Amino acid sequence: MKLTEIKPGDEELRVILESGFVLRDAGRLDDAEAVFAGMIELLPKSELPHVALGTIKLQRGNFGEAQAACEKGLSLKPGSLYARVHRAEALLFQGRRGEAEAELQEVIATDPQSPHSRTAQALLDAADLICRGSPPERDNDKRQT
Repeated sequence: MKLTEIKPGDEELRVILESGFVLRDAGRLDDAEAVFAGMIELLPKSELPHVALGTIKLQRGNFGEAQAACEKGLSLKPGSLYARVHRAEALLFQGRRGEAEAELQEVIATDPQSPHSRTAQALLDAADLICRGSPPERDNDKRQT
């Protein structure tokens, strides 16, 4: 049987995705990455496995790759708050605070009750810590001296 012949139902897909998140949260990043990479084949039109891979890249400190994974997710579902919040997280870790904060504030404004908005607010609250040690932005820095 070929992978393209496998047609799991919604419940099976949900369980597989959930197993990837459990593996990620347990620190088994290689295993989680394999699950999400496989899910890209099973859900080619979904942003979820791409963004999930991005969260693994974030945990590994590969912030540019995390941003790219989230942007791939956004290309599939432009309004995805899940993709937007994690792209902004990647931007924060790259020291691109102005861009990140604008994105996070838009996520909150779009749906203040969303769990993604709670994540966005937590990232805004932690921005000083996250950006500490990152080079300051020059183009977007609007502080007055």
